[in-house]
Amino acid sequence: MSELYDDEMIYEPLMAYKNVLKDLHHKNAEEYFEELVKKANIDVEANRETCKKIRQLTATKDHLVSTINKNNLYKALLIIGIILVIILEYAAFSYYSAVIPAALLWSSIPVGIGLIILFIILIRKISAKVKVLREEKLTIDSQLNALTQEAWNQLQPLNALFKDGMREEIFQKTLPLIKMDKMFDTKRFEYLVHKFGFNAKKDVNRSTLFVQSGEINGNPFLICKDLVHYMGTKVYTGSITITWTETHYENGKRVTRTHSQVLTASVTKPCPYYYELVYLVYGNEAAPDLVFSRDDSDAEKMSEKQIQRKVNRDIKKLQKLAEKGTAKGSNFTVMANSEFEVLFGAHNRNNEVQFRLLFTPLAQKQLLQLMKDKEIGFGDDFDFDKDKMINVIYPEHLEDFPLNIKPSYFYGYDFDEVKNKFIQYNDNYFRNIYFAFAPILAIPLYVQQKPHEYIYKGLYDGYVSFYQHEYIANLMNQTAFIHPLSRTRNILKTRLVESKDNYDRVVVTSYGYRTEERVDYVTKMGGDGRLHSIPVRWTEYIPVSQDTVVDIHIVDEDKEENREHPISARIRQLVEELRNKKAIDEKDVFIYGQFLAYINRLSKK
Repeated sequence: MSELYDDEMIYEPLMAYKNVLKDLHHKNAEEYFEELVKKANIDVEANRETCKKIRQLTATKDHLVSTINKNNLYKALLIIGIILVIILEYAAFSYYSAVIPAALLWSSIPVGIGLIILFIILIRKISAKVKVLREEKLTIDSQLNALTQEAWNQLQPLNALFKDGMREEIFQKTLPLIKMDKMFDTKRFEYLVHKFGFNAKKDVNRSTLFVQSGEINGNPFLICKDLVHYMGTKVYTGSITITWTETHYENGKRVTRTHSQVLTASVTKPCPYYYELVYLVYGNEAAPDLVFSRDDSDAEKMSEKQIQRKVNRDIKKLQKLAEKGTAKGSNFTVMANSEFEVLFGAHNRNNEVQFRLLFTPLAQKQLLQLMKDKEIGFGDDFDFDKDKMINVIYPEHLEDFPLNIKPSYFYGYDFDEVKNKFIQYNDNYFRNIYFAFAPILAIPLYVQQKPHEYIYKGLYDGYVSFYQHEYIANLMNQTAFIHPLSRTRNILKTRLVESKDNYDRVVVTSYGYRTEERVDYVTKMGGDGRLHSIPVRWTEYIPVSQDTVVDIHIVDEDKEENREHPISARIRQLVEELRNKKAIDEKDVFIYGQFLAYINRLSKK
């Protein structure tokens, strides 16, 4: 093991990634891909030769298309030339016959006709050439289609091996300390809720787009991406133009003038908004009474001088705050490490003893390295909330990273492109997930502390948590859930109605809005001294919802009947059984990892 980490501890998260883990994970991803290639038993060199031909033909085709476009441009210019000659001849006879001698005018006709004939000859030659070029292009298109299909066939065995859970397997091989679950089951969910006090409410305004659970030395975590809805307001504007005349006398004469004015009005109406929120929840018994919250400092965007100025400025304010707090009975005291105190924040902490127990000098040093880093990770892009034994990290960098990809993301017909995409994605996945955990890994007590024994209830409402239900529903065919009149994004919520024989039956309720166009009339005084009604068009959002029954089969590989057969084989067997019963439509079926989910249109909602 490296001096920077072992199976139970990361000693310097930033340096461990830079000097060991980054390259190790890249190597593991390459080895994993090579194993897939061996299993697929494909001819890599044959595919490379096919793709080389495709690239050569594509270059030839691009050159042909460019040549065709140029010739069509020349042809268009010649047609314009013919039109210009005709226009000039007509203009000469119509408008200049009085000033230009007749003999000269008539002598221009043969010249014009000659030019027109020349242009027509050139147009015919260009048309013939373009025709030949287009035929060549059609031939190349046909060859490209055949070669592309051949390339797809060559890589089909490899594409078929891509599955859900690959990236987690590679991640765990690189970093066994962080164990990833194959599903977020009710046992893990109960552990977080009843042991650590995780407040998991079924908020109708939130829907799980992605969830990944697991543990670090027995301490549970989940990474979640939610679609969040809230009702805000939107300002709509309208306007009209009014005109009026005013009459007055100037120098004894009556003068009438027309005036105009644009009258504008606005109305504010309710409007739904949506955003996506990514967060990491980590349960740990260390500092069990401590509560605080902190926002990112953007330290990575500052130079050392800027950081020092900020620290010198803010530490004085904090010292005054501590003095005032002491007078009022507060226990807030400023830490000796001014830089950490200012950059990390958490000044609303409720327990100084436990705060210092958690954020030791080593933890402070490692967190400062993470926050000030400008090259290796993402710097201080995380908010951090602690509510007793529940810690929530909000890593900004995960907001734009594609977490919920499907195996088809890696499909392709060019071996080298598929390999590069696979390796690059897994490298990026490791970096993004690792630095989401980094603030946790930087606190030694959060990794060293193992939870006390917990006795599970043993009685669960379903096989997997509602987070997993929502995640699966959001991956399925959305049009099957959404109300036909809905014109907005939809929040999908699930309700368990039955659980037996390794399947959960849930009702998926979609919440959205239909729209109606409305007009309000706002009265305003115009410059003409009259009141005018200004129409303001706005959109009314009216809630709509729809229920759909979904059956989710969980293929448990630990069950004896599934041990000798791979998950994919058991799922195919389930699909075939459903087909024979004529209970499903192909478009209603969704397969994800160990899950087979399908819309049960025969069940009553």
